[in-house]
Amino acid sequence: MTETDFYALIDAARPSTSPESPSADADDLREVLAELPDDQVAAFSTEFRRQLVRLNQWSLWDAGYAASGGMGDDAFHYFRCWLIGKGAAIVDLALADPEKLVPYLDTDELENELLEYAADDVLEDRGIDVNADDDVQLTDAEPAGEPFDEDTSELRHPKLAVWWSEVSGGFRADDTALDG
Repeated sequence: MTETDFYALIDAARPSTSPESPSADADDLREVLAELPDDQVAAFSTEFRRQLVRLNQWSLWDAGYAASGGMGDDAFHYFRCWLIGKGAAIVDLALADPEKLVPYLDTDELENELLEYAADDVLEDRGIDVNADDDVQLTDAEPAGEPFDEDTSELRHPKLAVWWSEVSGGFRADDTALDG
């Protein structure tokens, strides 16, 4: 499955293809994928994991950290799922300059965990055994690039940090004040 075909299916599960539109809905994606033959659903699942690996970068985790007031490893995984659900243009933007994501942040919960399971759910409903655990290490391997300093994330991503401060009332994800 090509990346273009993959993102066309993602877009079919979104309210609109506009970057401002929310991340794809997992139930809607399951409906879209249910219309495809088994090999295409399996190819979609493989491409989803490839996209997760593509987005596994310290610089993107740093940006997600600033945009969420903190972000652990599971949250970073689900943040990447959310980005994929926003479509190809947002994924490319996130990789090029995550500070430009601010106009497209449509929720204070920047995660879409269930999206990752849609293809595997369709295959399992068809009685096809799916063993995606083999790829988990790849999708959650050490991110590419240089690790970031959590204490200075807000300085590197001021627009994302300001956005988070506004939507959270000035608190980090761990409920501590941003200024202390």
